[in-house]
Amino acid sequence: MTGVVDIADLVRSGDLAAATVTQDALNRIEERNSALGAFVHVDAEYALARAHAVDRMVAHGEDPGPLAGVPLGVKELHPVAGWPYAMGSRLYADRVADHTCTLVTRAVAAGAIPVGLTASPEFGRASYTASALHGVTRNPWDPALTPGGSSGGSAAAVAAGMVPIATGTDGAGSLRIPASYCGLVGFKTTYGLVPRGPRHRGAADNDHYGALTRTVRDTARFLDCVCGIDPFDRASLPAPGRFEESLGADLRGLRIAFAADLGNAPCDPRVAEVVAAAADKLVAAVGAVVVPADVRVDEQCGAAYRTLSAPDVYTQLRAAPRGRELHATLRGYLDAATSVDADALADAHETRARLVATLAEAFERFDLLLTPATQVPAFPAEGPMPTEIAGRPVDHWGSLAVTFPFNLTGQPAVSVPAGTVEGVPVGLQIVGRRHADLMVLAAAAAMEEIGL
Repeated sequence: MTGVVDIADLVRSGDLAAATVTQDALNRIEERNSALGAFVHVDAEYALARAHAVDRMVAHGEDPGPLAGVPLGVKELHPVAGWPYAMGSRLYADRVADHTCTLVTRAVAAGAIPVGLTASPEFGRASYTASALHGVTRNPWDPALTPGGSSGGSAAAVAAGMVPIATGTDGAGSLRIPASYCGLVGFKTTYGLVPRGPRHRGAADNDHYGALTRTVRDTARFLDCVCGIDPFDRASLPAPGRFEESLGADLRGLRIAFAADLGNAPCDPRVAEVVAAAADKLVAAVGAVVVPADVRVDEQCGAAYRTLSAPDVYTQLRAAPRGRELHATLRGYLDAATSVDADALADAHETRARLVATLAEAFERFDLLLTPATQVPAFPAEGPMPTEIAGRPVDHWGSLAVTFPFNLTGQPAVSVPAGTVEGVPVGLQIVGRRHADLMVLAAAAAMEEIGL
């Protein structure tokens, strides 16, 4: 299956039928999904009906939109009216969505063809994808390994060629980590740029929406269709310009810094070596200037993130049917949420404010910050998350220490393929200051051009 831009352009010109593309995607899902567990729900009837509608528009001389005929996987955390809405949890195994999120609505309006829901760990709270409800999701590069999480089903679906694009969320790295492990592009835009309405329940202001694709241009095309103010999302922002038109921007003279560990994040030496080499190639390719990173993320940021995000999980759990056992991770979130007091909240917000200031000051010294997108290579598909990295013990947040800080600050950050470790991909993370999304994605496109 070809990519988003190629499919859409061929369908819009009448050289390719949306129904043909959609049936091909459905066939690939049927062939590969049982081994990978990427999709948890497929609606072939709806998808084909939607595809035929797109083909009728083309036949009548109408333009279906920039995503015409593109099969789309939808992460199960994103509601689609009439489809299951379990969010990876047995607590909501019988729930059906009564509305569709803005992200999917805008993609459909641009011509996309949703084909089904992709797997997530329960409520998206892990960097691998497995749940008691759906089982284990596996990496197409090596089925013994995880595709990452929490957008692991989307990553596996795209990497396996079932669909060219699938939606995702990123609360602490859940777009960038799967992109890194599956050799894809995963872009967390500036907070608010991709709208999360209607009825998004998150209160921590950490959760970003986006998509996983195989190319930077495919990501740009999607963002040009879905970004922009949404009256149902109080945090939504205007689109910054045209992503696809900005990919060839001149980056000469940019100040670029590299940090393997952000001061306190242990990194597997094999990953650090591959990513550092990729960073050097990017700097040389665009004619940038290397400057020291000199960045250290406060170790208290992990505790702050947990405090700020615990109420989001509590919001889901308090409405759940009673009498069903909670996974240990969710029990931990619930206990944390019910024990949060005013002092803990004040401390968490103060820690976040210090991090924002630290990184704002750092980005006065450089324009882009490069880091590994993941601190370890892909680990076993069944989990657990790493408890030791490079000989150092880590907790949940320590294993996400290169990704979650940029959720706290709301800065744009993208993972693009940097190479492989033992035959499995690892990603380079490119981070920019808030609202520098066009620059970040242009740098990702330059990295892609190097052809690692």
